[in-house]
Amino acid sequence: MTAAEEESFPMDAKTLAAACTAAEQLPEVALQQAAGSERRVYRVLGKTFMIVTEGAVVTIKADPIRAEILRQRHTGISPGHGMNKRHWVSITEGDTITKDLVEEEVRESYRLVRSKLPLLDELTPAGMRQRSLSGQRLQSLARKVASGLPGVSHGRPFVEKLDVYKVGAKVFLIVTDDPTERIITVKVGHEQRDPLFDRFPSVTAGRYLDKDHWISIGSGKGITSTLVTETVKTSYRLVLKSMAKRERPANSADV
Repeated sequence: MTAAEEESFPMDAKTLAAACTAAEQLPEVALQQAAGSERRVYRVLGKTFMIVTEGAVVTIKADPIRAEILRQRHTGISPGHGMNKRHWVSITEGDTITKDLVEEEVRESYRLVRSKLPLLDELTPAGMRQRSLSGQRLQSLARKVASGLPGVSHGRPFVEKLDVYKVGAKVFLIVTDDPTERIITVKVGHEQRDPLFDRFPSVTAGRYLDKDHWISIGSGKGITSTLVTETVKTSYRLVLKSMAKRERPANSADV
């Protein structure tokens, strides 16, 4: 163990929890933790991007130049414990170690690791590769998924070209009926937005609503039936959370 590792102090519980939550909310992430062990390994498609070890030390991947800058600016950041010290850093307690800093570095580690992985179409349960959807099929599937969810209605309250789907009085899906721009617009968690932008060129900031919480999806590489289905359902769930329990449709908790 190096002197830097010996002198490190545990990250406070709230900041550690924020790091873990940020990692868990990212797409395609799996957590590995052996029974009785405090060591947690977070992976995207099988590749590690964050490790939490005993003593509340968070180790993440970083670009070598970024890693050097982080170490110079923050006494609570040192070369990665037990990892390649040029490409990984460990974060512990420090006066400048904030929740926002840790969350951003976790997401940056994820983006760095995810960007090195090939962009593969997702597989069906039978192991067959899914093809990317055309704009017309993308919209047709989004409508079908949304219409099958509890308590959903739709209409055109804004303009004729926008088919708006709501649960209760709240919008969760907009389908743009324009042959030159076949897109859907859905709500996403802030922590999911940037990874989707990084992975899919045809995912952009929400066309009509708050660009921090909505995305628009058009046809393109990697835009499969699984992705469209999950983003529509995720948008529905996020909107449900903003509704009082008494306003939520029956059976909506099962979505």
